[in-house]
Amino acid sequence: MPQMARMFCDPWWIIGSAAMVLAGVPGIVPQDIDVLCSRQDALRLREAWKQYVDTTYRPADETRFRSTFARFVHLPMPVEVMGGLELMTEAGWQAVRVHDDMRIDIAGIAVRLPMLEEQRRILLAFGRGKDLDKAARIPVPPEHPHVA
Repeated sequence: MPQMARMFCDPWWIIGSAAMVLAGVPGIVPQDIDVLCSRQDALRLREAWKQYVDTTYRPADETRFRSTFARFVHLPMPVEVMGGLELMTEAGWQAVRVHDDMRIDIAGIAVRLPMLEEQRRILLAFGRGKDLDKAARIPVPPEHPHVA
């Protein structure tokens, strides 16, 4: 993680199951670490780590998602980097953006995660069964009654 963070010039986030675990959602077992970053940072990392790219792996749902993608397999858990990730919506391709985040310290590196409500929003937008299942695991904050 520290080597990757040093190569990035733009903001980046851990998303998906790993972000849920890091944010304290219980009962989640990530199979990989999903990283949302800029296209430029994804290209820079892919060049620097080209010997570690899993060239046989193809992400599922390529008609729903597009990005500058690479899966790296030299770390204890695979890392999937999605540069400039876009999602196909009824309105066409839309950039996946994180609007509200938090930072946690991992090995002395400030790592950004979407806030839990933001993680839920992103997972619901992804809309696949596995994403909807994950979104349902994120606790919904209590509503605050409005004072008249």
